[in-house]
Amino acid sequence: MTSIRTAITRALLAAAATAALVAPARAASFEKTIPIPRTGRANLGWSAGGCSVRSVSLRNYPSPEDIRKARRQDPKDTSWLWWDFHVENRGSGKCRISIVVDVYDRAGHVVKSSDRSDTVEEHKMDDNVRVSTRMRTIDIADSPHARLKGEIGPKN
Repeated sequence: MTSIRTAITRALLAAAATAALVAPARAASFEKTIPIPRTGRANLGWSAGGCSVRSVSLRNYPSPEDIRKARRQDPKDTSWLWWDFHVENRGSGKCRISIVVDVYDRAGHVVKSSDRSDTVEEHKMDDNVRVSTRMRTIDIADSPHARLKGEIGPKN
């Protein structure tokens, strides 16, 4: 009777170990509120399973003249902005990165929300995921901060 229990216990342990090995890896979630990176980069340091989102920079931020012009002549003027997330994958398999950018006004309301998901190839050390936002020029000029949300997981 003891040998049957031992055999069953070993079989159950082996099955559990096998299930753990073949179970899909879960995605890791991250969130950070940052000042709008008008002229530089904001470090993020998000990492999971060999895949990382190192930092973000904002491209195509409106010039001071564009902002003055929007305030004086055309408050509905819009600007295309690109949030460049600097990513890498040191792992041996592809990974999936999903990012959400929420831009806030001074009252704490979201004035623009955009998202993007992309796959990063294995052993890719210098890549980016670009999230585009088209928003009123005045809104980005007056925005104090953005909340960034990310998810890093294996490519299924």
